[in-house]
Amino acid sequence: MGAEQKVEQALALLESVEAEHLSVREAVELIELVTAVPELVRRVLREAEERGILRREEGGRLVVKPGTPRRVRLTQRECRAQCLRCGRRITRCFFLCFAGSELGPFGSECIRKLKLAGR
Repeated sequence: MGAEQKVEQALALLESVEAEHLSVREAVELIELVTAVPELVRRVLREAEERGILRREEGGRLVVKPGTPRRVRLTQRECRAQCLRCGRRITRCFFLCFAGSELGPFGSECIRKLKLAGR
């Protein structure tokens, strides 16, 4: 997966957040599901602000733009795997589906912690 696709997937994740606010740390945790490359993480945050997906408030909180169309769909299926986020063994796997690819598997607890709409 190329850098452009990773940036677009991370932006789609940020667009799919159901919370009104995120800490920078929470935003970075979402982005790091797609890429842990520091340059790409910074680029995603910068592009999210430029596109109006996120807006910084004083004190470092990020405001998530309401009413953004969702580009991520959540699917579930039975499997035997480890959660991509926490590493726990799971048998009910959740996947985040983007146009043409998917990210996962995640356990149910981690999906809730991601604060994504459409769960």
